[in-house]
Amino acid sequence: MSTQICRRFVIDGIRDTMDHYRAGALPLHHLSWELHSRIDTLVPHAPAVWIDQLRDLHRRIAEVYERGERSPFGELDRRQVDDSLRLLRVALEHNRG
Repeated sequence: MSTQICRRFVIDGIRDTMDHYRAGALPLHHLSWELHSRIDTLVPHAPAVWIDQLRDLHRRIAEVYERGERSPFGELDRRQVDDSLRLLRVALEHNRG
């Protein structure tokens, strides 16, 4: 599979994952795991700077999940996840390849 095809396939998977989370069909811990796995899959197919950007956005979501293990999911947590997903979608759009 070519790099461009693989990259597009993985990016589509990330978008689908985000859509499922927003629709309530995917819990936060699955969202975090899926993003981590899919971003790691992109490593050989994308520039390191972009991968770092995606990983940073994923880390923000993972932090919310980890906090949720200790305390209830609050409005600030929801906003952090929503903001991270919005920025992730923008990053994916600008680096489709």
